[in-house]
Amino acid sequence: MLRLTEVMQDALNNGAATDASCICLNDTTESLRSHPAMPPQVNTWGAQRSKVGLIAHALFKMPSQDVLFVGHIGLSPVAYWLQKFGKVGRYYVILHGIEAWQRVNLTERKALLAAGGIVATTSFTARECARYNAIPPSKFHVIPLCADESNIAPSPSFKLNGEFKLLCVARQDASEKYKGFEQIFQALAQLQANLPSIHLNMVGTGNDQVRLKSVTNKLGVGQQVTFWGALSDEDLVAAYRDCDVYVMPSAKEGFGIVFLEAMRWGKPCIGGNHGGTPDVIEHGKSGYLVEYGNVDALANHIAQLAFDPSFRLAMGENGRLTVARKFTKSHFIERYIALLTQRIV
Repeated sequence: MLRLTEVMQDALNNGAATDASCICLNDTTESLRSHPAMPPQVNTWGAQRSKVGLIAHALFKMPSQDVLFVGHIGLSPVAYWLQKFGKVGRYYVILHGIEAWQRVNLTERKALLAAGGIVATTSFTARECARYNAIPPSKFHVIPLCADESNIAPSPSFKLNGEFKLLCVARQDASEKYKGFEQIFQALAQLQANLPSIHLNMVGTGNDQVRLKSVTNKLGVGQQVTFWGALSDEDLVAAYRDCDVYVMPSAKEGFGIVFLEAMRWGKPCIGGNHGGTPDVIEHGKSGYLVEYGNVDALANHIAQLAFDPSFRLAMGENGRLTVARKFTKSHFIERYIALLTQRIV
């Protein structure tokens, strides 16, 4: 939602739109209005997790809209019926990743087919949704996410643990096992004899953290892994700045904005050769892509980056330039404004 509010602000400022509304399923009206990124001239309303309330407000109280962006496929049938009732001229459905890599239900598929366009954050998501749901590829527009460009100063006192510092920022829930945490632990076990200075810094919380700590101890790398839990914004920025390599060999990443956050600080990334990650990491240029489960390849890439600092710095600089070239806020806004004004993107 944060980025779409910036799109609304830009559209209002440059005359691409004369008014705008934002209704949200999960938030309250007050939280939307008080959000620092919400333009004051935007009409806002929060349904407080009531889908019935959201539908009723959209039908009977929300002003008619020429264009509607739907933030999740689950709400696409609402947009379909708003268009049928004349409340919306055209609408676009935004896909984030894994929720669209399957055959969706009949009402959602009908809404996708009737949409003015479908926005996917990666080409992989667009291909998978088209393949599973028999939707013409021409209906899809790939608009990548962008790095966070907020001017949060890194905490001057925060430092990651270790001499050669790996970083992984992710939720550590049992449902997130596909992120590849255990494969990183196994790679550490392979590397500890020749690279005793290596240390993995895990940032995030989750209901699987106790088990993950147990796994590190069983593998004999418990002393080489720090579980930081949640960090403040300032400490998190400092963590990205302080790490040597960002690593998350995920099997199902919809996009992987954490890679952009690391690349923005000139850090090489290692991710899974799956899902949307290949749209973000250029293998051999800004980082490496590994097949899920290939611990040997993961360990080899980590070792190469550890033992060749000049190569590591060059790869990190390539990543920083990639972000500047493809994944900035201005790129993101321009692509959405092109859709809004019906220019081809």
